[in-house]
Amino acid sequence: MFGAGGVAPTFAGKGSNPNMGSGGQATGNIGGWDPSDPNFANLTGIILPQGIRDPYVYNYYLGIQHEIAPKLVLEANYVGTTAHKLFRAENSNRHPGSVLPSTACITDNFGRNWCGNGGFANNNYGTLRTWLNDVNSNYNALQVSVRKQASHGIMFNVDYTYSHAIDNGSTWHSGATSANGAAAGEGYTTDFTMPGLDRGNSIFDIRHRLVVNYVWDLPGRNLNGFLGAVLGGWSYSGIWSFQSGPHWEPYISTRARLSSGCDAVPFVAANCTNSGGDYNLDHGRNDRPNSTISGIVPSRTQWENGWGDISSIFSSPCLGCTSNLGRNSFVGPGLWESDMTLAKTFKFTERMNLKFEASGFNVFNRANFVLATAGGGAHNKITDSLFGEAGGTLGARLFQFGLKLSF
Repeated sequence: MFGAGGVAPTFAGKGSNPNMGSGGQATGNIGGWDPSDPNFANLTGIILPQGIRDPYVYNYYLGIQHEIAPKLVLEANYVGTTAHKLFRAENSNRHPGSVLPSTACITDNFGRNWCGNGGFANNNYGTLRTWLNDVNSNYNALQVSVRKQASHGIMFNVDYTYSHAIDNGSTWHSGATSANGAAAGEGYTTDFTMPGLDRGNSIFDIRHRLVVNYVWDLPGRNLNGFLGAVLGGWSYSGIWSFQSGPHWEPYISTRARLSSGCDAVPFVAANCTNSGGDYNLDHGRNDRPNSTISGIVPSRTQWENGWGDISSIFSSPCLGCTSNLGRNSFVGPGLWESDMTLAKTFKFTERMNLKFEASGFNVFNRANFVLATAGGGAHNKITDSLFGEAGGTLGARLFQFGLKLSF
């Protein structure tokens, strides 16, 4: 624990830390980290009004196997996981309509009445970032595989998974490893008073995945002499992967911009407009917009160039309202990748062999788009001129050659 300027921490009196805010937040000199002073912070420390409990998880499984032909096995499994009381960071000092003037009261699209406070729910404090155990998740999958053991020079595995992952927050804060960043439900909740509004597809929800891998000893392995040296000992193997895309959502990241009509007394909601973000006016800025579409899979042209003019697709909800767009209701780019290897073993003696391999990765050089690279570069803010453009691609076609001497 640090005090400003290296002095002993104090809990009363005028605060001496930079950027400490006002009211109770400026009392004393205790802080965390601040850009202008690495010992201090703009955000308040974590507070635990109700304490923290350990999350817990249920796993369940049911599977069958059957040999449908000699050395050919069919397996089908149901796999499920349910987790409760997962951690997330939350800003608990807010409620819908709190940024309106104190003279203004509104009714949101759930029929609830709220009155403004000119900022936060409690203006003696700023952002109160708390840890809460309020995230639940659920994963269910059907996993089917067909496996052929090696016989007649060939073996293969075919694995297919149909799954669905649902939660109301996929990371503790800001979806740092996803394309969504601080989008509603991945940073703070859309509405602190109704966390269930963010229950939807997880950012890592991949609905379909098919993987085929195989090894084929090519004909000619029993040849002798010159033909055996040239044609014998070759094998062809590969892995083909296909999957549908992860889920993502459009969002806005600007504060509310209220018109002068919002200050009029008496307050008339029809004369008050918000030309910015923070649609439900709770001092957050990661809200989802209203949308005329949901659940579509964009074309490859849209992943390459963005969506262009989106003004007819997204709009602002009513004043102080939450949007009609569910969390992570859009599907990201899928994947198709083929890796192959052609190999031959040269036998010099009983103990000395030389193996040659020619391997190709993404052999067909398909552009496999990704929503973001290294946790950033996504274009899912509706104010982004490149909205909908992929953040990058996975690796292009690559060939490699190798020799391995065994003795």
